[in-house]
Amino acid sequence: MQGLVHTLIPESPLFATFHDGQVHDPLGGGAYAFQNDIAEPVLFALLKDEEFCAAADTRVTPVEARNHNGLPTRPIIIHAGLQPNNSPHVGTLVVFCYAFSFARAIRDRMQVLGDAQEYTPPSVTVMITFIDTAPVKDRGVEVGGVQYQRSHRDVSDALSTYMSDYEEVIRLLSNWADIPFTVAFQSDLFSDPAMPSLLNYMISQRATLGPQLSPKYGTLALRSACPFPGCNLAEKHGRLNEYETDGSNQDGVITFHCSSHGPHSVNLSHSAEVARLEANAPTRNLLRSMVHLLDTTKHHIRVTGADYAGMYQETFLYRPLAAWSASTGLASGRTPHILYAPLIVDWSGAKLSKSLYVRDGGYAFLKRLGMDGFCSYARLRDRFDGDGAEGLRRIWDEVERWVADPKKLFRTFSLAYLQGVVLQDDKD
Repeated sequence: MQGLVHTLIPESPLFATFHDGQVHDPLGGGAYAFQNDIAEPVLFALLKDEEFCAAADTRVTPVEARNHNGLPTRPIIIHAGLQPNNSPHVGTLVVFCYAFSFARAIRDRMQVLGDAQEYTPPSVTVMITFIDTAPVKDRGVEVGGVQYQRSHRDVSDALSTYMSDYEEVIRLLSNWADIPFTVAFQSDLFSDPAMPSLLNYMISQRATLGPQLSPKYGTLALRSACPFPGCNLAEKHGRLNEYETDGSNQDGVITFHCSSHGPHSVNLSHSAEVARLEANAPTRNLLRSMVHLLDTTKHHIRVTGADYAGMYQETFLYRPLAAWSASTGLASGRTPHILYAPLIVDWSGAKLSKSLYVRDGGYAFLKRLGMDGFCSYARLRDRFDGDGAEGLRRIWDEVERWVADPKKLFRTFSLAYLQGVVLQDDKD
């Protein structure tokens, strides 16, 4: 069999693999702990958050703190994010499906419990955040070993290239889940009222946080695009940044450096200037989590890929958060709520990645096997004769099964498996 495959396509051989067609969902770890239910543990954690906050608020009496009918009282926002530098591939689509499916699951669970108690539960929405500060390919420069980038939000038409694909996907999922959604951009995060004080804290702790959040360079990876008209270059890793703070660690100033136009500054006491800031993924993740923990009016739950679990979060999020809370007394006893979507992997167990991170032609074999619809929503739509809803609906139905049987959320799924449940021609 393998010899035949090599003979048919000698210039780019494929390798035959065999399996028995059986699908196993073995228990262990999260699959064991949450095999029967994932909504109830999350709702319980949200409820405990409210109790933590009530205990810290001297204006709330013990009776008021318990007056919640066993359900959260604050609106719940389920978050997912993306870099808009490609049409969403199946890994991103799985994350989006998980976010909307889980939102519906907890909404329905709270509705049942609320009806039994004649209590109206809080609203549930999904927020999709566009990381529009992601670099635009081939629009950066390197000068003296220092990298500079231009972000999608600063390059004409870069942000709009794939926007219609995302809008179509989000609209369809919102309709199927009957869950409302909002969209946000990086300027929304950096416009949060808590952001200046958080940035001042990070600046005061940069000797520790720099190496912690950016091990390669040991610096805070904060950046801001050059304001000179038509330039928009930003020093990518914050290696040349200069910081000024007063004795109270308030009203800091960050001076950035452009390779063409020299220094330019952001004053942290000016909200419009702060909104221009950008950050690398670990720094952005930490700031976003701090903002969410400080928000005592809403609950925030993040859905992201499982490649961000484990050591990544322990190193870049939980340890810095613990140090911040111990130092400031803020968000004491609380941690972020994060759900991890199963990774979609190739034959070798490597996650399906954007072509941006894979050598040219790295996924050419998927096209020969009729599986290139997994590489982008645009190709998935073509696979179903222009009907993107058909292919997306099959992915949605599959993820719905995972949420209904939560042990499936704690494993990976191969492209070969998804080919059988999403791309098979006789799918009803």
